[in-house]
Amino acid sequence: MTGPSPDRLDLRKKVRAVCDRWRRQARAYWAQIPPSFRSLLLVSASVGAIGLILFVIALLLLIQARQLTAPSIATITTPSSPVPLRLRIEKSTILSVVSLTVQRGGWSVPQARGGTAYWMEGTFVNLVFGLPDRPENRRLVEGLREGDVLEVEMSVGPALRFQVSGKQQVPPGDITILSQRRPGLTLLLVGGEPRWAVTASPISEILPLFTAMGRAPIGLPVQVGPTRLTVGSVELRWSGPGIPGDFVGVVIQFDLENTGKEPLAIEQFEMYLIDAAKRRYQPTILEGVALPAGRIAPGGTTTGLVAYLIPRNSTEGIIVWRFNPLPGRTAPVEVEFELPRPTPTPEPEALLQIEVQSAEWLSEGQVLLIRGGIGNLGEQPVTLEATEIKLIGTEGRQIRLVQASPALPWMVPAGRNLAFELQFELPAPGSLILQIGKQRFQIR
Repeated sequence: MTGPSPDRLDLRKKVRAVCDRWRRQARAYWAQIPPSFRSLLLVSASVGAIGLILFVIALLLLIQARQLTAPSIATITTPSSPVPLRLRIEKSTILSVVSLTVQRGGWSVPQARGGTAYWMEGTFVNLVFGLPDRPENRRLVEGLREGDVLEVEMSVGPALRFQVSGKQQVPPGDITILSQRRPGLTLLLVGGEPRWAVTASPISEILPLFTAMGRAPIGLPVQVGPTRLTVGSVELRWSGPGIPGDFVGVVIQFDLENTGKEPLAIEQFEMYLIDAAKRRYQPTILEGVALPAGRIAPGGTTTGLVAYLIPRNSTEGIIVWRFNPLPGRTAPVEVEFELPRPTPTPEPEALLQIEVQSAEWLSEGQVLLIRGGIGNLGEQPVTLEATEIKLIGTEGRQIRLVQASPALPWMVPAGRNLAFELQFELPAPGSLILQIGKQRFQIR
């Protein structure tokens, strides 16, 4: 047997020496404490130690209890709107439906997958489907005729049936066919040319689904409690009496029939507008539109208007009109729509139709003679100043105008034409650019 190594013995001696030194220092400090305080110090130390021990025990018990009672992770599902599952075309073709979201303003339909229709997620009023531009899909779409029936099997409720009402070729950038203002179905052939768009109108069986979803499509009647409601139209007023500059007026026209046994007071109806940010707006008075009021007798009908004022910056996105004839007693119905955007008014000069009829270089006078005409298609007169008539040569050099007939400036009345002649100083013919207003013409 071998004993401890010399290095280990030396370490033990060092540790023992350090401990002896600490013990002597502690005894010296203890001797300096007055005897009357020593008992108090011992009690405090004991209490502190006991408190630390109790704290550690409580912490361990708490951790153990959390582990024993920790709930298992559960998935909570909430009811959602029905979504399409299958698309049947004239009973002969059944396509499975895959939801496809719009990302960054684009809707990319995969081209490699057959037997599939892609549903533009979120289009509930006008269901939009895209078919990849494959030979079998092109034959299918081009073979559809007015009156053909399209059927959509939904995840909840009965199947929706539509009847083909039209077919047209549309440019890829046309988004008007995707409008959600009226119920229907739009079937697009995506990825090739020509791009076909098939539109279909709902058959009456679609109404129970809208009722179950609490929605009322524009133009179709829906039962709401003791009333039968038809929303006829939505009008947007960008200006007019009673409309502040930073607001717009929204006017909704509706027809009501009292199908119940008691008279109904219209002023007690719940009718308010909800913008895309979920802000609510109550009815207001606009020119020609009073606050909803009056009574409808059992079996009676009425046509009404209701108006709202909403900020201009709240007109984008889906707007909801909520209607309830008996608030708190029956379920409301909602009408979803998008407000039409204002048609931009073109500048008067943009409505000028300019034609250059001839350009002739006259060697005797070394001038270029240009003849043409200007038509004003707008409703306002347009004036062209001399600075708006230019002839530009090589390297951007502007050529001097010698004479204009009639003399500049030119005033073209609304709906009228003006014939003109221009003479420019030009020593030799060449390639030139004539600019009249914002329009340019190549002169050779």
